[in-house]
Amino acid sequence: MSIHPLALVSPEAELGVGISVAAFATIEAGVSLGDYCAIGSGAVIKTGVSIGSNNEIGEHAVIGGQPQHTARPETVGKIVIGEHNVFREGVTIHRALKPDGQTKVGDHNYLMAGAHLGHDTHLGNNCIFANNSLAGGHVVIEDRSFVSGAVAIHQFCRVGQFSMIGGHARVVQDVPPFMLIDGQSGSIVGLNTIGLRRAGYPADELTALKAAYRVIYRRGLPWTEVLETLKAEFTTGLAAHLHTFLAQGRRGFVQERRSPPSSAATVRLRIADDEKRNIRAKAG
Repeated sequence: MSIHPLALVSPEAELGVGISVAAFATIEAGVSLGDYCAIGSGAVIKTGVSIGSNNEIGEHAVIGGQPQHTARPETVGKIVIGEHNVFREGVTIHRALKPDGQTKVGDHNYLMAGAHLGHDTHLGNNCIFANNSLAGGHVVIEDRSFVSGAVAIHQFCRVGQFSMIGGHARVVQDVPPFMLIDGQSGSIVGLNTIGLRRAGYPADELTALKAAYRVIYRRGLPWTEVLETLKAEFTTGLAAHLHTFLAQGRRGFVQERRSPPSSAATVRLRIADDEKRNIRAKAG
């Protein structure tokens, strides 16, 4: 164990073996810190936080802040963090709002500088949160999701597994699993096939997902028929999770971005300088 003499570590904190704590870091009473964690300079781990082994807490990260809520009770909940996570500089994670609640982070996640998880957020495993991305209170983010930089996820939204959200997107409804979200429009632009292939899923799984995608977004079915069709036609594999996720929705779902009709499209032509001169001469 290596604790810098300028670090402030409460004797009432529970520390595992092999921990490294840099100068000016603070670990408050009531913190449980697993083996082989590294705490950067100026980082603060506050009361009510339980962290597993092999986690990296970057400089000036604050783990365990009070919930940002106007009706915050006197006693709030906890934060429970798994193993092998990286929290880079300035990451903030807030405790759950109610005494029996938990803000949860799973295993093998990477939160880049300035990322924020609000109170009662549940982050799965193997997720990436890019710089300055934000999740409001009670957000659920399933495994292997990728949230790009400066994304804002509204409270109570859910983000399905293997989804990828483009930079600067504003997420105000649930993101179904396996989807690509365009950052500019905040709409779905297809399936995250590249991510699924990299994860080793075979072609038949992708084929089934494409068929399920057409059921959801292309057939024009009423919502009840969408759910019934998914449940009947996709009973195994990744596609089966779509019905499970969609059947639990309460906020509505992000819709597909559609290209404009060809009659309304505008094509800009680049005209060479000599052609421009000829046009002006004829007009003069």
